[in-house]
Amino acid sequence: MDYGLIGGKLGHSYSKDIHEMLADYTYDLCPLTKEEFVPFMEQHAFRAINVTIPYKQDVIPYLDSLDDNAKAIGAVNTIV
Repeated sequence: MDYGLIGGKLGHSYSKDIHEMLADYTYDLCPLTKEEFVPFMEQHAFRAINVTIPYKQDVIPYLDSLDDNAKAIGAVNTIV
């Protein structure tokens, strides 16, 4: 996956439709269980992803750097 969204339940998400309508790339929805989350983040097999619940805080230890705003709120919704 190059671009996409990770989170718990993603069936309600319009992100794939929006990204693929506005840009020339494939955007995948990647629902992850708690057990799948760690290997996914350790493999870092993506170029950029959006993050939704329940992983907005869980992704932080896997990041090389953290924006001041993300530090202030303690959550992340975009990783590049």
